[in-house]
Amino acid sequence: MNSRFNSLLYPFSKATVMRPWKLTAIVLVLVSLSCEMCVAGELVRIHNLEEGIQKAKSAGKDLFILFTGNDWCHHCIMLDQKILQKQEFAEALSQDFVFVELVFNSEDTVEQKERNARLRKLQDHYLTPSVPTAVLADSDGKPYAFITGYEKGTEPQGYLKLISAAQIAKSKRDTLLTAAAQESGTTRACLLNDALESIASQLGTIDERGEEPLLHFYGDVVQEILDLTENQGKIANKYITLRRQRDAWITDHAVLEKLKTFQSSEDYAGGIRLITQALKTTKNPEVRWELELTREVYLEWDDQFEQALAHCQRLLAIENVPEDIRESLLDREAFNLVRLNRFDEALARFDRRLQTAGSDREKRQKILNWQVQLMLKRAPVEKSIEVCRRFQKATIRGTDDWKDATFFLALELRRAGRHREALELTNDFLQVERSPNLLLDAAESLIALKRHKEAAALIEEVQPQIQSLKDSHLKWEIEQYENLAERSQVLKKRMPQPDKSDSK
Repeated sequence: MNSRFNSLLYPFSKATVMRPWKLTAIVLVLVSLSCEMCVAGELVRIHNLEEGIQKAKSAGKDLFILFTGNDWCHHCIMLDQKILQKQEFAEALSQDFVFVELVFNSEDTVEQKERNARLRKLQDHYLTPSVPTAVLADSDGKPYAFITGYEKGTEPQGYLKLISAAQIAKSKRDTLLTAAAQESGTTRACLLNDALESIASQLGTIDERGEEPLLHFYGDVVQEILDLTENQGKIANKYITLRRQRDAWITDHAVLEKLKTFQSSEDYAGGIRLITQALKTTKNPEVRWELELTREVYLEWDDQFEQALAHCQRLLAIENVPEDIRESLLDREAFNLVRLNRFDEALARFDRRLQTAGSDREKRQKILNWQVQLMLKRAPVEKSIEVCRRFQKATIRGTDDWKDATFFLALELRRAGRHREALELTNDFLQVERSPNLLLDAAESLIALKRHKEAAALIEEVQPQIQSLKDSHLKWEIEQYENLAERSQVLKKRMPQPDKSDSK
């Protein structure tokens, strides 16, 4: 399934949230480093591309250009926490790259809107329709590789391996281009072709980039190959075919480009009308599915949940729906049932999906996680507790899924006023990770149980942890500090002065 348009459709989705139990700051060990781009174990973040190019040229380094939205995009936040803030990654990257961070901020100010507009022009130039996407480019700004997204569980070494593979491809590209410069005619054309082939897989496909990357970034080299071969032969035919395929793809996907206008203006009704019209003439099955899925989302964003459910169920009734699309539609069906407060129907659908998943652990975990996310704070609390328990039982202690399940189960138990059970779960979690949110969760239950001295001790433990967030370069971390500080004060006000009657 082509993810290019969907990645544009979902970046500001309300479902994009950070794991609430996560430690909100990574304490980095301060070390003395000689490299200019890595200070005290942290990456130096340049937020202007021209400045980054100048520094890369003067330092003889490449560019690591990251398009991100680290105050609203969950995967951007995870990439920052799990990779960028890690000392081992900062040291390794800074040896060969200048780090340019281009942040799409969610602030609704004139200044930020103008900045986002400028960044979107760069985003279009670099063919990075989704965030987070890292562009690896030479000091002239010409890309040779892309790394898109953040996959759960990826550690710095795994990410560095991707970068290393890209560097090897770039080195081969440069060697072949240097050799080609000494040749002419067909020999030169063959070497230029080999140079492009060395990085083609690193650049991705037209479906991923929204344009054919070889033609977009290396169009001058392609044209030279065609001129040297006089548009004849196997190599020339490859690029002639590539151009034809690109033109056909653009024609097929033109309607998806038009939909961007309706999305940016939040004119979902207008977008739905365009989709209805386009489906009458669109033959490409991939584009048709993208249009149908977009219509589904637009109906939901327009709060037309009954219509969205009917539309989703109509699509599910079609024979031979691709498996990834079917899973997506089943997710949307459950979402709309919950939004319509038809909880028992939603739970029955989930039960059927779990039966179908059988022993596929990864698939079952995804289904259970989505079930919890939908029911949380919306379904009657006892139903929500039930699905949270079910999810937790299916997880392995210490994993992210276990942390999610434990956090949400404790949250719902507190909502039900069952603070002893909630506290037991939270204390178990605190054996694995003592984050500020968890400490305050435990303090909340302790206050409800009138164990005020213990609660006060946990609130005090939080304070030094959150101080490092105050001066963060990340907007979401500053907001985390403000929220945690405010929550601490609210909890303090709920406690009387300590006395001898407090439990120990």
